[in-house]
Amino acid sequence: MVKTLSLFSGKGAFERAASNKKIRYEIVNYCEIDKYASYAYSILHDVEESKNLWDVCKVNGSNFKNIDLVTYGFPCQDISLAGERKGIIKGETRSGLLFEALRIIEEGKPKVAIAENVKNLVSKMFIGDFNRLIDELDKLGYNSYWKVLNGINYGSAHSRERVFVVSIRKDIDNKTFKFKDPIPGLIPLNSITEKVVDEKYYCKDNQYIKKFLDNVQRRICDFSSPSKHGLIRVGEIESPTLRDMNKRVFSELGASPTLVTGSDSVPKIVQCRVRRFTPLETWRLQGWNDEDYWKVRKAFEKRFYNNKNMTDTQMYKMAGNSIDVKVAESILESLKGIIY
Repeated sequence: MVKTLSLFSGKGAFERAASNKKIRYEIVNYCEIDKYASYAYSILHDVEESKNLWDVCKVNGSNFKNIDLVTYGFPCQDISLAGERKGIIKGETRSGLLFEALRIIEEGKPKVAIAENVKNLVSKMFIGDFNRLIDELDKLGYNSYWKVLNGINYGSAHSRERVFVVSIRKDIDNKTFKFKDPIPGLIPLNSITEKVVDEKYYCKDNQYIKKFLDNVQRRICDFSSPSKHGLIRVGEIESPTLRDMNKRVFSELGASPTLVTGSDSVPKIVQCRVRRFTPLETWRLQGWNDEDYWKVRKAFEKRFYNNKNMTDTQMYKMAGNSIDVKVAESILESLKGIIY
């Protein structure tokens, strides 16, 4: 039985991964400050919200001396290319909450701790912060193994590069841990798209959309040659009201670009018409099944929206914040013989 403590839990991707892989685990506690994500976590993993510690700054790690696994996908807003890039500053930035996770690890001494964050954490701009993280974990008694993993290489239709740090307590580290090799082959985007889509998800046929579609129809696109990330980009909508990343349109024969949290930034695909992903599709992209999605959506409508269909924003946000479940599965498989 793998006893787990989840920090910055979101909706619990590692927990879902463990369940998918039939790994016996126990959620000792989770810690999620967002009320929507907290409720989703309790619904998805069948635990009472009383297990939520809410504020990571108030968690006493000494209460968790017998934990096997701590997961901490700490906030990326101050590191991400899409954010303000203020860095990891203790007590000043949201990404600085990393230090609270390190404090809890120091106090509780779990067997294994897994961190996740955006690829930009190991860029030239933030490599100093990253190296300090590895050094601090070493001082706390952990050997750390890290790698940038892309969901598209592990059975996902989603090109999402994230850095993962697996830290194993030195007294139990048998030096056998190794990240799984990529799975060959591309999972196309059309494997997760819905067959019937509500009209509200289609972009309005304004002058910019019409011009874009005319250009696509005139071009000869080699849809059999995706980019190194599995993306097939067919063009951009030349609208002055859209930010650069929101102008891009992709073919459903390739992979999805990386999801972010805002519903106004949901990637667009072309199917003779241009539309956003539906909330259900974004959950599928991150490795969650339809049952998970509908269970949370219906619970949200009942608890927060007076049984009205008004949950899209929160469903998009939770998908954008999630760790790719397929990647989480591959990491847990590599920990066999270490924590289970």
